[in-house]
Amino acid sequence: MAAFHLSTFAQNDKVINFLFPVKTDGIENKVTSVFGESRGDHFHNGMDIASTGEPVLAMAEGKILYSRFGEDDPFGEEFGTGNSVWLDHGNGTYSSYYHLKDGRLPGLLDERLIGAGEKIAYTGNTGHSSGAHLHFVLLKDFGKTIQDPMRVLPEVEDETPPVIGNLLIHQDEYKYSQVNDGDNINISRSFPVTVGIQDAGKKSGQRRGVSQIQVSLNGQLLKKASFSNLHYEKGEWKNQEGFPFTDLYYKDQYLVGNLDFRNGENTIKVLAWDFRQNLTEKTFTFYVNRIR
Repeated sequence: MAAFHLSTFAQNDKVINFLFPVKTDGIENKVTSVFGESRGDHFHNGMDIASTGEPVLAMAEGKILYSRFGEDDPFGEEFGTGNSVWLDHGNGTYSSYYHLKDGRLPGLLDERLIGAGEKIAYTGNTGHSSGAHLHFVLLKDFGKTIQDPMRVLPEVEDETPPVIGNLLIHQDEYKYSQVNDGDNINISRSFPVTVGIQDAGKKSGQRRGVSQIQVSLNGQLLKKASFSNLHYEKGEWKNQEGFPFTDLYYKDQYLVGNLDFRNGENTIKVLAWDFRQNLTEKTFTFYVNRIR
């Protein structure tokens, strides 16, 4: 049995107005993961909305590019994406929808145009999923660029800025020391330094990532990185400024850098913006005793 149906088309540079793929009450409380977060060894390439059994809607007009459901190969290993549908919106722009409920909708693979907001599936918990939700992805340049959906979707209410946690100095893969403002530390060489940053938004307790970070050491800019899109270059995905995953994350924390602190007073300043551009900044001033 065929597991997919493939079709492409062009739209002659038509402007695409994207809709949220789940029409649900309290969307501001159900966006559980955002674009560019750490997933251990790779970027989170889309956006997650907590939902179960609700209609999944086409984000814009398009044709079916690809569709795979468990019914296509009931004895095969389930993909991590679970049941999925991809739409082609023209001019190299695609959207994809993962972890869908079992059961492809009748007529989904017919050769026809899917309307914006048309039902294409139901939210589920198939594939590698720890809870019922829709993971959806927005791609450009025929899949060579992945875009933050928040850049083109209707605004989600959020006036709560991110929370910046503590600095960590990682001595090895499993051992680290926490650095607080005003601490005195002994150090012998350079070590990876990370900072925890989380954005709860409207729902207290959520641990979402942020859309932009900036860090400086002793007044000198170390890194400015954003998560508006990812592009594929030389065998790996990189962010807008050209940073690969390993330059932005370490142990699921944001990587400040492999730092060699000077003897005496050191200051690290961290700025973080969420997807609604709410800003938080935090300064750590600590004192270093260089050990030879």
